[in-house]
Amino acid sequence: MLESLIVENLGVIEYAELEFQTGLVVITGETGAGKTLLTTALGLLLGARGSPELIGPHGDRARVAAQLDPDGTQVLLRRELTNTGRNQVRIDREAVTLAELSERTAHEVEIFGQHLAATLTQPSAQLLILDKFGSIDDSLLRELRAEATRLEAELAELRTRGNDRMRRLEFVNYELGVLRDAKLEDPEEDEKIEERIARLALTRDRQQFLSALHDLLVGEAGITDEVGKLNSQAKELMPEFSNRLVALMDELDDLAHDSRIALENEVEDPQALAELEDRLGVLVAMKRRFGGTLHDVLQTQSSLELERSDLEDSESSEAEIIAKLTSLAPQIEVALHDLRSARHRAAEDLVGKVEAMLTEVALVGAQCRITFDDPDRIVPTFLFTANPGIPPMPLGKVASGGELSRLMLAIARVAGASTPTLIFDEIDAGIGGSTGLRIAEVLRSMAGRHQVLVVTHLAQIAAAADQHVVVTKSTTTDQVATSLQVVTGSERVREIARMLSGHADSPQAQEHAKDLIARFADRSDVY
Repeated sequence: MLESLIVENLGVIEYAELEFQTGLVVITGETGAGKTLLTTALGLLLGARGSPELIGPHGDRARVAAQLDPDGTQVLLRRELTNTGRNQVRIDREAVTLAELSERTAHEVEIFGQHLAATLTQPSAQLLILDKFGSIDDSLLRELRAEATRLEAELAELRTRGNDRMRRLEFVNYELGVLRDAKLEDPEEDEKIEERIARLALTRDRQQFLSALHDLLVGEAGITDEVGKLNSQAKELMPEFSNRLVALMDELDDLAHDSRIALENEVEDPQALAELEDRLGVLVAMKRRFGGTLHDVLQTQSSLELERSDLEDSESSEAEIIAKLTSLAPQIEVALHDLRSARHRAAEDLVGKVEAMLTEVALVGAQCRITFDDPDRIVPTFLFTANPGIPPMPLGKVASGGELSRLMLAIARVAGASTPTLIFDEIDAGIGGSTGLRIAEVLRSMAGRHQVLVVTHLAQIAAAADQHVVVTKSTTTDQVATSLQVVTGSERVREIARMLSGHADSPQAQEHAKDLIARFADRSDVY
């Protein structure tokens, strides 16, 4: 249950502290005194959104705190709003997020307000009520449908890119064919071929030199023969030169012999040279087309091979996606069938229990129905009629504000009583007289099983309270002050008299107030 609440600088409330009792706790006060700020404070402690506009004039921040007693263990909730929009949220001494705060308190306290009565006409609110009542979880269907949607989008994208992919795959295959024909393996092949060509070119040059030298020495009109002729003349004319010419002839003979041997050893291979030059031409063309070096060309080839693999995998990916979608279809159908069955069962049960409550909230003869128009979305439509003989129609078309408030109370009584503490914020709009008494009796009966907090303007509800809190506003020239007071005895009688007649000291109103309080003094009717 909710044990206590502290509010500091929230709206017109400078500081307020309140300890709650069990049973039915009623909060009353004149319009504008700040009654609804108490439920706002509790909403903040349950994870509701806060804004700097909620901060009062007594500082740059607002603070709220509450103490819960779940399962006999006290838990302190604290939240602070600053004018910069930052939140500080703590459970006991641990800092938590708003989502964690909401999750922690979801099973402890629930607020029903006028806004819920208004949104009761909305399909989303009706769906939330039905699923909560039936403990229905539609997450499996949502997850399966989300996965199907994702796969369908992926498949559509693959098919949209299909033509571009085929053109690109054709181009990549052509380029890889060119590279495959080039048979590239060694990134240094061009350098090695250039070295071999250089060596072969040197052999050719040496052959030309040795051939020319040999011809010069022993060829037609070679030097050796000419020196021999000169030696014959030298023997007769100048014998002193003959020995030297003979030595020269021997040297020339040796030189001719050595050049002939060297020439025979220099073997020229013009075919090998031509083949090497052709291969080098291929490599130069590859470098010009695919990169600056053979290393770059080989990297390009690897990249193209990876791209081809990815492009070819796209075909298999499309088949895989289709297979996944095919397998998802029956899973979605099963989940849809299960959800449809669960919501139809819950709708039938909810209608039966709510209709049993309609008389208790002064909707005698009223009828409630729930229909489902879309078999795939399975979103409920709440139908209602307050008058016998008139077919039920959607809530927004037939229910008045008072009827909506009472219907919401009936639904809350049936579907929203899962938490130990229930808070009702002015759900009695458009209600009075004997209807107010019936509503008070329903709230009192709920307080037999729950702690029920009610912000109300109805004296009938206030008279049924186990604890009565009055919110009072006092105004001076420069500020407004709001205070909280638990009233009992004569003070309580005066407050209920004020609510009945507008005059707290009216003897007639006070007598009426005493009668109302006496009506609810006996708790034997609580069930």
